[in-house]
Amino acid sequence: MQKRFIRIAKPTAILLAIGFTYLLIHELTGFSLHCPIYQIFGVYCPGCGVGRMCFHLAHGEIAQAFLSNCVVFCMLPLLLGVAVFHVVRYVRFGDKKMYRIEKIGAWVLVAILLLFAVVRNIFPIDILIP
Repeated sequence: MQKRFIRIAKPTAILLAIGFTYLLIHELTGFSLHCPIYQIFGVYCPGCGVGRMCFHLAHGEIAQAFLSNCVVFCMLPLLLGVAVFHVVRYVRFGDKKMYRIEKIGAWVLVAILLLFAVVRNIFPIDILIP
């Protein structure tokens, strides 16, 4: 069990360190990465605004975070819950298998994100534009 915990803890710590470093650089310099899809094609991807959403969440600005990317914001509790569930199941039991309902759920989330990307580029509604 301890080996499985370490296998999860190391990459998680690295990702958190990268995220914290990016947040710190943004706070000190104002530098932020821009969406390459928007830069190249001029259309919003499903993830456009997620960086700003994270910055707003780090400052406790919930309403602004919602406005940055409303769909990902609404999915966030579900995604975090599923991630914690999988990590705990892996660490305790060594089970990495995704069950059928989880696979279906993942495809539903992908479909929602793709639909969101299409809708936010067709209809210029303020809440959909990052």
